[in-house]
Amino acid sequence: MAERKLELQSEARRAVLNIDRTERPRLVLLAISGPSQYLIGAMGLLGMLLAKSYFLTVTDRSVYIHRGPRTNAHPRELVHVVPLKEADELVSRVKHGRSWNALFLRIPGKAKPVRLNVSFHSRPELDSFLTKLPKAPERP
Repeated sequence: MAERKLELQSEARRAVLNIDRTERPRLVLLAISGPSQYLIGAMGLLGMLLAKSYFLTVTDRSVYIHRGPRTNAHPRELVHVVPLKEADELVSRVKHGRSWNALFLRIPGKAKPVRLNVSFHSRPELDSFLTKLPKAPERP
């Protein structure tokens, strides 16, 4: 599990560097879109096909949001790049849980926030991500 997580974080860093060589990726947060992970699990293969993997990469200047298919979980599509000064508006809410955490992300151009499920394995990255935002949302 730890090796896979490091591999995905490295791919997200490379995806950022392919866009802008001058950036310095500092933190990568891995997440999965969709409703509760328990509901996605109950839906089986259909749930896995409907969910997307998200990669939030924080650099010295920006937050890069990449998305990829859940089936192979690699950053394929650049969703948006948000300057770090404006990144506090990205997060509308955070729910901490024992096994899964929920991060509600306001993606520019979308009407509703996207629910991102963050595993307890990535909880340290979630906490670091929130502290890197200019005005971090309050914890419940």
